[in-house]
Amino acid sequence: MRIRGLGRLKTQYAKLRGRLNPGPIVLLYHRVAKLSQDPHLLAVSPQHFEEQLNAMRQHYQVVSLSELGGRLADGGRLEPVVVITFDDGYADNAEFAFPLVKKYGIPVTFYLTSGFVGSTKECLQDDLERILLSSHQCPDSLRITIKGKLFIWALNSFKAPYASATQITGWNMESKTDPTPRHLAHREIHNLLRTVHPAERENILEQLRSQFKVLSVARPTYRAMTWAQARMMLTCDLISIGAHTVNHPYLSALTLPEQNAEILESKQTIEKQTGQSVTTFAYPYGTRESYTPATIDLLKQQGFTIACSNFRERIGRQTDLFQIPRLVVRNWNGDDFLKQLCNGRL
Repeated sequence: MRIRGLGRLKTQYAKLRGRLNPGPIVLLYHRVAKLSQDPHLLAVSPQHFEEQLNAMRQHYQVVSLSELGGRLADGGRLEPVVVITFDDGYADNAEFAFPLVKKYGIPVTFYLTSGFVGSTKECLQDDLERILLSSHQCPDSLRITIKGKLFIWALNSFKAPYASATQITGWNMESKTDPTPRHLAHREIHNLLRTVHPAERENILEQLRSQFKVLSVARPTYRAMTWAQARMMLTCDLISIGAHTVNHPYLSALTLPEQNAEILESKQTIEKQTGQSVTTFAYPYGTRESYTPATIDLLKQQGFTIACSNFRERIGRQTDLFQIPRLVVRNWNGDDFLKQLCNGRL
């Protein structure tokens, strides 16, 4: 049956809620911003985010992550509640998301990549988009060395002007085809760099910037939040902050001492800067392959009580508190957001 209007959707939602979403749902956001290009589908516009918050408030009980953790631990009945989390710590989280969640009285956990907070660095995916897709200068061929192996991409095989890559909108990492060699290079380089050590990753990005003649200073709309913004958000009792490592590495690709340093330094830095205890963690990338059982042991040793992943799975009594599944939210309006919830497609 096709659901057309919001009024009808509300009626159907009331009927379907218990059957289709019998347990809690933890939502994963990254950005609240309106972007001209969003290759990784990380941004929800401020308008759509407010519509989603309004829909959640009307149809769900929205609880904090810590409250959900308590419910999972005490063995009581699991209601179909919603939890909201944000990863990475973009400045727009403080500028646009925070005022809206405060307006609607909704608790949120923001996970910060501590090494980026207050810096002029961009996240990996943003840096690649800026270098490969937004730069008006482009070499005939791109050469970079990754883990001792030389990779070459021919970028002059596309007949249209190089600047056309900046004019193509709507392409993303889920697209079936790549409209230019630059888009293909973006896809392949991102996949290669995910598992590279942070120090080598930065060296490779510098190779890219040099060949495309791009500066390393982050664009204002792509910067991480400052510590002052983090402290400002924590003046609201609805907000909690968790750790997301220092450099956003693929943890399973690091040695255990390197993993321990990424996790512990992130926790200690956030606690020092905010004066708040940090007990929750979000794995960078969050796939089952991006961390190991040893990573979980490190988190327990360092005093964490909950850790969030990034894979689809229903939350139930058997859910591991150190592998909480989350569902990524896209840039849907309020109606479409509710449809996704009702159909279980988030």
